[in-house]
Amino acid sequence: MQADPGFRLAIIAAPKAFRGHAGLIQRNAIASWRSLAPEIEILLGGDEEGLDAVAAEYGATRLGPLDPGVDGPPRVDCLFARARERSPADLFAYVNADIILLPDWLWAVRRAAGLLAGPFLAIGRRIDLDVETVIDFDDPAARRGLLDRARSEGRLAARVCKDYFVFGRDDYQHLPGFTLGRAYWDNWMVHDAHRRGLPVVDLTRCGTAIHQNHDYAHLAGGRLSAYLTSPGARANRRLAGGSRMMSGAVASCRLGQDGQIGQLRMPATIAFAADLPRFLGLTAAVAASGAARWLGWSNAQTTRLTGSPPRPRADQLTGSRPKIPSRQAA
Repeated sequence: MQADPGFRLAIIAAPKAFRGHAGLIQRNAIASWRSLAPEIEILLGGDEEGLDAVAAEYGATRLGPLDPGVDGPPRVDCLFARARERSPADLFAYVNADIILLPDWLWAVRRAAGLLAGPFLAIGRRIDLDVETVIDFDDPAARRGLLDRARSEGRLAARVCKDYFVFGRDDYQHLPGFTLGRAYWDNWMVHDAHRRGLPVVDLTRCGTAIHQNHDYAHLAGGRLSAYLTSPGARANRRLAGGSRMMSGAVASCRLGQDGQIGQLRMPATIAFAADLPRFLGLTAAVAASGAARWLGWSNAQTTRLTGSPPRPRADQLTGSRPKIPSRQAA
């Protein structure tokens, strides 16, 4: 993808320590970001183990230690403020540090930014995939193999799962002091954009974001703690003014496969209801995670408790997609 001197994007993240499986999938994610385009900035906040070495390897900028949230993880507002201080980018993309981005995602962001005249928020649904090995994103065959696996084996996550946000540098300076890695702040981002009348554009059909599945061993209460019961989750809900579950899950427009943005006129309640089976599956997994940690069960026992939902067909992941052109090729 050729550089566009009028397009300046910085990807922001705050990784956990680079140990074990968490370290592996975070390195994969950051390697994928670096492979998108050499001019993209990568801004990494925090002072976790291994961050210096990874930042140096992938040419990322260190933002330094971040103010802690209620129960340990950094504050989102501090991360965003540090990014604005260190980068002149026009657009920022907050991305969870376990998310692989493929080149079609960058094309989708560029396209949306070119079509929308003013401020906007871009979101998209992720594909959940088991990844246990290092991926060489400089190898076209490895990238194609990953994309093939995502389409054949991956599962489209529930609409409420939001793992990236793309927004202008002047937006979200009013962000409350949310704790990263806990629930509700992501819902608030979308709800707030709707409240301010900003277009919320869904990039799912054109941009591939792959979530590398992982456990929640770092939290005593498992996934339930991150979503509901931890002090950080409860504080985030108060700061968000509620769960914002429906208004925080639905876009107002969508980038289609024709490269154009179309309005979505379906009410949030109906759009949320259409995704109810996936949401209920997520709810069961969250509840099982908390129960398993309380009972001292292993990850395998937790999986047996929740069961495995049916895998969607490849064309259900991001809609029926034509052959990816060279500008979007993995």
